[in-house]
Amino acid sequence: MKYAACLFLLATAPALAAAPVVTDTSFRAPDGSRVQQLELVVDAPVAKVWDAFTTDAGFTSWAAPVAHVNLRNDGIIEATYSLSGKLGDPDNIRNQIVAFVPYRMIAFHNVHVPKGAPFKPDVISQIRTVVALEDLGNGRTRIVESGVGYGEGRDFDEMYDHFRSGNAEEFTALATYLTKGPVDWKAQAAAAMASVNDKK
Repeated sequence: MKYAACLFLLATAPALAAAPVVTDTSFRAPDGSRVQQLELVVDAPVAKVWDAFTTDAGFTSWAAPVAHVNLRNDGIIEATYSLSGKLGDPDNIRNQIVAFVPYRMIAFHNVHVPKGAPFKPDVISQIRTVVALEDLGNGRTRIVESGVGYGEGRDFDEMYDHFRSGNAEEFTALATYLTKGPVDWKAQAAAAMASVNDKK
């Protein structure tokens, strides 16, 4: 997710084959602001999807190699994409949990992005990300992620475009974890390095 507005303030998700169907259902709110919204149906029960967003073991299986989720109102989701990173590092991504209903929804917003992020901290801090889960039965779950609060202007436009592609990649990574198993972060890093070297 590059730095996905959602928990998702995160970095580039792994390149994956056989991408699941991610549907863009974005719309404008009555006040004219944009709501960036993606939907995905996965073959996994609600409890497993919930754990993927709200536990350390679940989150590090698809979203970032180093992370800690403090599941409470005003709790912090901290993450880094550096394999050598540590919790507490000053450049880690931090999202604050606004509210949650177990197994149904979690909402959060960014309170810290690393230096060099492709958007302004005071702009991204205005977005609220809501992840809603719907139990479809038979071990299937609909996930709806909504980024609320996109205003007008270049800064919002650039961030909107960044997260539109980044969050779709994150959804792909999430679906792959839920159906096939955790991301191999070391293998992904090695592949990325090999790709860079091939282009030299």
